[in-house]
Amino acid sequence: MRIAVIDDESIFRMQLKMMVEKLSAKKELSFEVEEFDNGPDFVNALSSKRFDIVFMDIYMPDMDGIETAKKLRELTERTFLIFMTASDGHYPDAFSLHAFDYVTKPFTIDRIEQVLDEIIEHTPMDEAFIKLNIGAVEKKVYLKDIVRVTTDGHYLDIIESAGEDVRVRLTSGEFLEMAGNDKRFIMVNRGIIVNMDYVDRIEGADIYLDDKSIYPISAKKLSNVMQELNDYKFTTR
Repeated sequence: MRIAVIDDESIFRMQLKMMVEKLSAKKELSFEVEEFDNGPDFVNALSSKRFDIVFMDIYMPDMDGIETAKKLRELTERTFLIFMTASDGHYPDAFSLHAFDYVTKPFTIDRIEQVLDEIIEHTPMDEAFIKLNIGAVEKKVYLKDIVRVTTDGHYLDIIESAGEDVRVRLTSGEFLEMAGNDKRFIMVNRGIIVNMDYVDRIEGADIYLDDKSIYPISAKKLSNVMQELNDYKFTTR
């Protein structure tokens, strides 16, 4: 799971990151933590990244946590949002933004573990992956992290949510077979496969993804793609 910590005080960012990393090792789960010291930088990062969990300080200069969370919610309702503050005066605002929890400072590792355990109970960890041979190196790529796959000659470019581009000699059909025909992936045009978890919208005959990439949808596939996307969002919301 990818976790963002937004707090203008470095001591709290550092403490929380250390706690999460310790819990990650204890639970043998993959938690990747990225720190932000202000709301605008976090909002800018959302143009190319997606986070599963966000720990948000409420009291920050320029753009406070409530305003930052509103920007987050404009983009996604699926992120687990946890507010952090030294007081409880913002409960109504926090929960109107569908906050998952509210942690008061100073927090303890037991409290953070409680929050993470509850999140894991609500969302079973998706550990499905494929193994790709890149030269002499075998790389494990988690399906949940793959945003899109495009064909380039005899190769595929597999773009991950962190922005990494994995280039491998495969066909689109071979990729889908390796992925076990995972329902998240849909071919929208010849040689273009997208993960529906990262679809922002469809406009006309184009599909827009969260990382700002845009692809044309085959005229023959347009109605089917729209139906599959609607069905998928209905079953996963």
